Amino acid sequence: MHRNTGNNILSSPEDLEESKKRKTLNEAAYKKIKQMIFQNELNPGQRLIYRDLSKILRMSRTPIINALTRLEEEGFVLSESYCGFYVKPVDIQEAWDLFGVREALEAYAIEQAIDRGEPWEIEILEEKLQNHEYYMPPHYDKKKAALEAEFHLQIASMAKNKVLKDLLRVNFEHLYLRFSLTGIDTKRMPLAVREHYEIVDKIKSKDVIGAVEVIRLHVRKGRNAVVAGISKLKEPIQIP
Repeated sequence: MHRNTGNNILSSPEDLEESKKRKTLNEAAYKKIKQMIFQNELNPGQRLIYRDLSKILRMSRTPIINALTRLEEEGFVLSESYCGFYVKPVDIQEAWDLFGVREALEAYAIEQAIDRGEPWEIEILEEKLQNHEYYMPPHYDKKKAALEAEFHLQIASMAKNKVLKDLLRVNFEHLYLRFSLTGIDTKRMPLAVREHYEIVDKIKSKDVIGAVEVIRLHVRKGRNAVVAGISKLKEPIQIP
């Protein structure tokens, strides 16, 4: 039952409960499909068949379409008229551009972190550094990438800027969770650790200029390693 009061529409408890169920299903479908992309259960360029996803997720078509629409808005899937949705292909130029955005975000983040960060937050940053350092798999995997991201997101946390941290998190999702990491040279692992130590030292000494310089160089070296890794799996393109 609905009661109109001007422009207000008061929903019944049943309507509210039904709306809550729909939101829960939409969120569950979104998280599961996103996880399947990150775990390479759905591959770049793969067409997404509603019937197959419904069977896997045990859901109706509607929450799946809502989830795919949201994932398209975030850049994880694409759609074409009369063809439906498919997983967004990996593109070397996109990786290059994402690292460019990341460099700008991280340079600003470290400036703000030095200005606003607390000593106890630096202790957390050092813990994140050690977690990343101690995990040395035989090849790059999603866990290694996640530990790398956690270190950098802690710097963004110290900046006390939620928008900045959210933007950086999405950037990491595209760079390290959507792309395959198997082609990245493992020699990059210990080098990245040493760069993390240098970043922490610059933060602790409140050397803003030095910190920005170090983190920019760190991001660029990471970019070169990732782009080279992707190039092993694809025909390389000309990077401007």
